[in-house]
Amino acid sequence: MSDMTRLRQFVDDGASESARTLALNLLHKSRKREVIEAALRALENIELGDSARPILREKITYYMDDPGNDKTLFVREKIARFLTDIGSPNDMDIYRRGVNTYEIQPLLGEVAHNFRAVSLVGLGIANQDEGSLYATKFLSEIDSTSVFNGEPAVTAVNLLFRQNKILPIYQYLLMGGLDALEVGQNEVVGKALESLGENFPVELFRPLTELFVPRDRAVVNMGIISHILEHKVEPLYPVVEQIITETRHDDLHHYGVVMLAASRDSGLIARLYALAKIAPKHRIENFVEAVELTPGEEKDALLNFLKRKQRG
Repeated sequence: MSDMTRLRQFVDDGASESARTLALNLLHKSRKREVIEAALRALENIELGDSARPILREKITYYMDDPGNDKTLFVREKIARFLTDIGSPNDMDIYRRGVNTYEIQPLLGEVAHNFRAVSLVGLGIANQDEGSLYATKFLSEIDSTSVFNGEPAVTAVNLLFRQNKILPIYQYLLMGGLDALEVGQNEVVGKALESLGENFPVELFRPLTELFVPRDRAVVNMGIISHILEHKVEPLYPVVEQIITETRHDDLHHYGVVMLAASRDSGLIARLYALAKIAPKHRIENFVEAVELTPGEEKDALLNFLKRKQRG
């Protein structure tokens, strides 16, 4: 029986320790791409301890030194994730190389977004201050941020938020937010808007809504709704109503009305009911789903009204 067959059998049988030992041994000995990828996949759901670090470090260093053998960055990203899960502060050298990795592939452009994001997580765990510096740097690199998932900027926002460092996030929105929208990085802007924290001044958040709401980007305005409702920013409740009534995006409308229902706040539910009563026919289904989530004696009567209006 080949090593690859044995590895698959160990994984299928749930023999974690045997799969771990064999996968790490294959990583150490093999340079064949299919063997390396199979070993890494076998390790995905297995807890790795400090004893695995020497082999993981040896392998990721090999591909860092010879990136042409890892053009998709699959190997480096996987191993970096394993190392961050182990969480040793002695891997900062790996993370520093990772956050400084930029690679261009023909037709694809810059492809190291996810690897930088994973490396940023590890760096932030090992050294908070250095991690926050690189997170701030990534927010300024709009041209090196993925238009598909917003990485590594989304991870940068998450790291800064966890460290309660709101200033770089706010500065990004002021100085780079519109530029990010121009190139389709809606996820980053939305994540930044919902990550300004509960103590962010309403006087500063209102101008951000005036800047972004009229552009009607679904993910962006979801971030605005999340911030306002999560932190009960009552002076900005009319902004949530504006988004719900004016958006052309059904998924954003659905998100807004469900969030009103999920608030369990009597004032917000009253606003939901008022909006439901004047809902256009094509949006009634969203309101029905939202109203069904609410408590109270008015619920059944409103649902009957909506369903009659829907049939008519």
